[in-house]
Amino acid sequence: MRCSNSSLSTSSVNDPSLLRVNVIISRSTGDGDSLNQTIEAFIRDKSDKTVANPNIQVKVNGKSLRLNNGSSNYYGAYPYYQRIDSSLAVHAETTYTVSVVLTDGSGYTLGTIETQAELIPARFLPPVSHPRKQPLTLHWQDLEPDNWWVASWKRWRGEESVTKLKISKSSRTVDPWRHVQYEGGSTEEADYLSTEVSSGQGAYTIPAAYFQGPTSRFNTLDVMVTSEKVINIDNVFRSGSSISSNRRGFYRIGIVD
Repeated sequence: MRCSNSSLSTSSVNDPSLLRVNVIISRSTGDGDSLNQTIEAFIRDKSDKTVANPNIQVKVNGKSLRLNNGSSNYYGAYPYYQRIDSSLAVHAETTYTVSVVLTDGSGYTLGTIETQAELIPARFLPPVSHPRKQPLTLHWQDLEPDNWWVASWKRWRGEESVTKLKISKSSRTVDPWRHVQYEGGSTEEADYLSTEVSSGQGAYTIPAAYFQGPTSRFNTLDVMVTSEKVINIDNVFRSGSSISSNRRGFYRIGIVD
């Protein structure tokens, strides 16, 4: 047993109240329509030590995750459960039910979550390029689905959701074959902008002064839309258990003189 692991990693576990289970379901789209999907589960005991018991199963929509023993460093190792292959895909607006099977074969439902909607152009579509000396207004529609009243009711039931728009400056050089030769972001804190997105229709304006400093020599704006929905679990598992759905979209805007 690794030094960072719980004693429950090698013993029988028949009581779900001994375990805090946190499951994260993620779907990311990036530059060039790339897609990344992950499902990860972390189990810890009352002392916040990792439980890496091969006889405990975590299932998502009936399919088992694989226990990954993690990599070691000075502080120890941090095992977790992960999606095995593409047979368990992460789709938009899809319901995922998580269950845990203990060492005695008894199964318990952790909870259910629905993933966020697809980041289609009707919801958010930044320009491909923008003049350096002009302000830039970014528009969105229904990136955050619930109004204030619905969101408040869901928070009362243990569900929270937040969507943010994040913007930063970078420099990027590509060759004639579109191979990236250089890419680097700003080191200035003022070059990083972030705003929380409310429900319905909205907009955010980047002032012209932003393009002039602190970093003025750059040719790309990196724009990211991040959404996190969390279902806080209050059942047979330890307090602090949760299921999260993360949606991330990455966009580049070329800055032209």
